[in-house]
Amino acid sequence: MGHSELQTCRTTVTLFSFPFLILMGCAQPGEDRAGADATVSDASAVASSEAELEVARLAHDFMEALSSRDAERLDELLAPQAALFSIREGESGPRYSVRHREEFLGGIAERQTEFLERIWEPVVEVSGRIAMVWAPYDFHMQGSFSHCGIDVLAFLKMEEGWKVTSITYNVVQESCPPSPLGSPGG
Repeated sequence: MGHSELQTCRTTVTLFSFPFLILMGCAQPGEDRAGADATVSDASAVASSEAELEVARLAHDFMEALSSRDAERLDELLAPQAALFSIREGESGPRYSVRHREEFLGGIAERQTEFLERIWEPVVEVSGRIAMVWAPYDFHMQGSFSHCGIDVLAFLKMEEGWKVTSITYNVVQESCPPSPLGSPGG
């Protein structure tokens, strides 16, 4: 793979179930990268792939912590000034919402309703100390499907590691495609 291909490569990480991440990277099928001579481009690709895997894992961790209402873990994952932005289309037009870090964490800790949010097929982009995960999601409340949409998590690599700086998502309640993860719980 040439240097120009590395620059335009988009890595997709598929979450078929929470514990498993399968890297679908940029290597061509059958390509043996282990025996190749290391070049600056190859070293950059390896570093980028490691960062992409780390960011994908953290996005997965975030969804697990969210669904288990683990405010302590969410606190560890969020940057100090993180914010969540959402848009919900309605009959009277779009409704926008913004929640800042402390409001979000307080709401999670107090929430009594059982819910599950799952992402799959995230697209991961990394450039130096910034990264982004774009993934379809579904949301279930009290065991029943509620809505779907796209989650976009922005990351910044800080002194203590990658932190989520913002989450932007839309809420779609009609014409949701079926999740490749199947029905929750079976």
